[in-house]
Amino acid sequence: MTFLEEIGGVKTARRERISLQLARSLLKEGTPPPETSNQLLKLARKNKVLLRFANLLGLSSKDIEDEKAGVDEAFRLQDEMSEVFERSGISHVVIKSFDSLPDVGHDIDFLVPRQAEMERARELLLGKFKARTQALTHCDKLLGKFSCFLPGYAHDFELYPTISQLGEVYLDPEKVLQDRRKEVMAGREIWTTSNEDRVLIRVIHAIFRHNFIKLSDIIDFLKLAQNSAPEKVLDKVKEANICDAFLFYLGCIQRFLLACEVDNPSFTRLRDESAARFGPDRLKFLSKDRLVLPYRIPNRALFIIFMLKAVREAAQGRWKSSLDCTVAPALVVLDFLSAAVRSGGRGMVW
Repeated sequence: MTFLEEIGGVKTARRERISLQLARSLLKEGTPPPETSNQLLKLARKNKVLLRFANLLGLSSKDIEDEKAGVDEAFRLQDEMSEVFERSGISHVVIKSFDSLPDVGHDIDFLVPRQAEMERARELLLGKFKARTQALTHCDKLLGKFSCFLPGYAHDFELYPTISQLGEVYLDPEKVLQDRRKEVMAGREIWTTSNEDRVLIRVIHAIFRHNFIKLSDIIDFLKLAQNSAPEKVLDKVKEANICDAFLFYLGCIQRFLLACEVDNPSFTRLRDESAARFGPDRLKFLSKDRLVLPYRIPNRALFIIFMLKAVREAAQGRWKSSLDCTVAPALVVLDFLSAAVRSGGRGMVW
């Protein structure tokens, strides 16, 4: 597999075929793939759906137990740090980390929006817990993100001051914190965001931070859409000035649902209400590429989305946020060039 294939820059018929095999197996509720392979397993892991796909793939009991051990470690890390933060008066809420259960990613993310508490958390982690800091990209440094490994844990532990890529404004992080709630997951109480904030955070991270959509993003979004109030979601979309990005995201999901012959009434309602409120998807003409997972947002679409948000931010007098959106496309290009020079490694810009 070439570097461009690996990052989704080149979308081949071969990659599309295996991607749709994986998508159909999960979106059509347990339809087994015509054949299994190491490539399909690797793709399932890359799309954060391996445990959800385990029975269909005939994953060995040892592999399943290994994956579940990683999930258990993630919960233990969350439990320990949440207890420490609460004892230390550090207000926080978990974002994204447990939205894809039974699958869990490689890191645990806390939103800590208050600057003084963020500084206290850093000092605590580096001092008492002897945490080993992780290298940050240029954009993560601009954002003020903190990433580290704690002794005894393989998962990264990351702190975010806000929901953003390099400082542009979407949600008020203090309001996200105020609307948090305790939710029981796997027998544990965890501070989570409201369902409506979860919808927005998933869209923002997929498009504006990661620039690609995993199969887990699609599946989890469909579940969140069932449990969220559409009018509240659309109000937040409008406030965040991401109407075009949201419509494009919905359009991407719709393409996968159509390709997999799946009907989802709650998603259809949300899509129709979004179109009625914000108009048609103006970027639909860019959605003609192959459906390869993880689905990389075409650069032209990404650049237009950032520019449209920049204009709307400027219209509301949020000049710094507008400037951040304006320079974002150049940083995407620089990150790609840097990654290419590193022979496929991380670009460390974006």
